[in-house]
Amino acid sequence: MRITALILTSGTRDRHLLIRALIRSLSRQTVMPDEVIIATETAGGELARIAGEHLRGVAIRVIETGYWNKCWTANKAILSSRGDVIFLLEDDLYLTPNFIEEVLNAFKECPEAGCVYTNCIWVFREGARSRGGLMGWLARALGRLAIHESALLRMARRINDHLIEVPVFTMSVACKREALLRAGLYDMRVREPILGEDFDLALRIRKAGYRIVQTTKAISYHLTMQVTKGAARYARKPSMLMGAYETEVYFMAKNRGVLGAVNVISHAIYRAVEAAVWGVRARNPLAVPHGIAGSIKGFITGVTSDW
Repeated sequence: MRITALILTSGTRDRHLLIRALIRSLSRQTVMPDEVIIATETAGGELARIAGEHLRGVAIRVIETGYWNKCWTANKAILSSRGDVIFLLEDDLYLTPNFIEEVLNAFKECPEAGCVYTNCIWVFREGARSRGGLMGWLARALGRLAIHESALLRMARRINDHLIEVPVFTMSVACKREALLRAGLYDMRVREPILGEDFDLALRIRKAGYRIVQTTKAISYHLTMQVTKGAARYARKPSMLMGAYETEVYFMAKNRGVLGAVNVISHAIYRAVEAAVWGVRARNPLAVPHGIAGSIKGFITGVTSDW
């Protein structure tokens, strides 16, 4: 069984330290990948040099696209890969040494699985939901409208002490090549900023007849401060919140047959309300109408989708 580790990144200068840490963690695996592919918008030569410093005896390939679209870039890299199992990795992860080994063990335990999701730990806990007091309570109450709590939690099923069948994944996952191809890869009808593309792919993999299991033994650490990063982004350009919400709600709405139309509507409402929170965080009130408009547009696009 050939193993591909695929790192998806914009390649901008602020990502280089994170990519170096990820590649270093790949170099220390108890089971090494056969190839590492770095799919990037820019800085391909520099990223190849970083990978070459740490990876010995592993084929390294860099795909530099010249544009940034997660779905287009990921699909191009998947189609060019040679692995039977493809690890889809965000550029801000750090992997424990037995990460690949434990994922392969999970595939052996559950051979009908199309993908194995891992135990991705967010190092930096941000946002009102992690706080105590009234604000924390209100944030958690609002969070019950989100699809993550209204539907996805109820769709999970424990298999044993370390394996859980789950409905979706994010990019700390390994998938069989055949499962990715049969599901049709990532939906390329969206443009950046993109949010929720992994959920959509996962739901289509399940629709294609594969199971998705999560192993708690394969651990990765997520190193980006997402709230801080988002606040800075939406302060500069509030229209990016519209794009992010539009794509995510679109992905949820097109899968309403699995998720439930009521749950998708409640999620769109959740995002619209959350837009006000982003307006406060970013100190830019224009984020609010952009977020609301994105949720509405994404819902309409999703329910009229022919995918």
